[in-house]
Amino acid sequence: MLQTLVQIPSKPLFVLALLLAVGTALWNARARRRNPEVPRTSTPFYLFVGAWLLLGLRGGSWFPSVGMFAHAWKSVPIFSYGVMLGTSMVVGWFLALRLAKNDGIPSEQAGAIYMWTAVWSIIGARLLYVITEWSEFASPLDIFLLNKGGLVAYGGMIGGFLASWYGCHKRKIHLLRWADVSAPSVVLGTAITRVGCLLYGCDYGRRADVPWAIRFPPEAPAFHDHVSHFGLDKNALASLPVHPTQIYESLAALAIFGLLMYLRRVRKFSGEVFLGWVVGYGVLRSIIEVYRGDSDRGSVGPLSTSQFIGLVSVVAGGALLFFLLKTYRADPTALRLWERPLPVPAPAASSRGPRRKRRR
Repeated sequence: MLQTLVQIPSKPLFVLALLLAVGTALWNARARRRNPEVPRTSTPFYLFVGAWLLLGLRGGSWFPSVGMFAHAWKSVPIFSYGVMLGTSMVVGWFLALRLAKNDGIPSEQAGAIYMWTAVWSIIGARLLYVITEWSEFASPLDIFLLNKGGLVAYGGMIGGFLASWYGCHKRKIHLLRWADVSAPSVVLGTAITRVGCLLYGCDYGRRADVPWAIRFPPEAPAFHDHVSHFGLDKNALASLPVHPTQIYESLAALAIFGLLMYLRRVRKFSGEVFLGWVVGYGVLRSIIEVYRGDSDRGSVGPLSTSQFIGLVSVVAGGALLFFLLKTYRADPTALRLWERPLPVPAPAASSRGPRRKRRR
């Protein structure tokens, strides 16, 4: 277990953010003087916001003063879970662009859809956690502090799906065409992110006596849970042995990823790859939930929130598969969307109207 990978001094980081903000602003202004068609960049704004957040969260005051630079600032922790989440998004980005190219989706369109899908997947994952564990939040502001609470994978998948639907609708790309591109990236990202869960100590399993059971150190959530509910001595060196459910899900996701990449080679119609992910992950996640030991997962009757969503997704996926098979048998070429060229967008009409010929 390694919750924090490194601590970055926040004061030099604040100065660096300010210098970069000023530098990029001056560079953009100079470029626009040479060529007025160069667009204004928003990078300086984001760098200034980042510097201001460092000032308030790490420096101790939202308004700069001479005195605040005299004392030490809190360092910026780089958490293992955040690193693995970021790694999964970068890996998913490159994989999605490669698969999109194979399916005839331009890189710029695929990149835009992927970016917004990633953003809304994080928002959705956080929202579902907040909904299922609302009692944990003493203040609405705590919702925005990711170190308080966590994320729920299925919330991210729902948020990402809605963002993908909107992005595809806006660009006139059939959703099933994009779904077969994004599904392998999502499930590979899940495999990588679960390694972050293992390093951070979250999403731990139930107590177990299997040979591969693992123990967590005293700072881990599992240790505190076992002290509070299972009589573990608070001076113990480690938690009780538990199922390594993070590894279970990572291996399950890798297996599904291999299946999806195979399905992309032999698929008969669009949607096969996507449904392989929906049904495969829904079944395996529901089974793994049986071995989870953390209590902050929410519940729907006797099922955990993720079990309920997983089983519903399996049923919905089965219904969609039946419909797609029926369509394919009626017309084998109707749903081979990756073989069709995308519609060419119509050129934008000029707002000035037709230009009159000048008389001389």
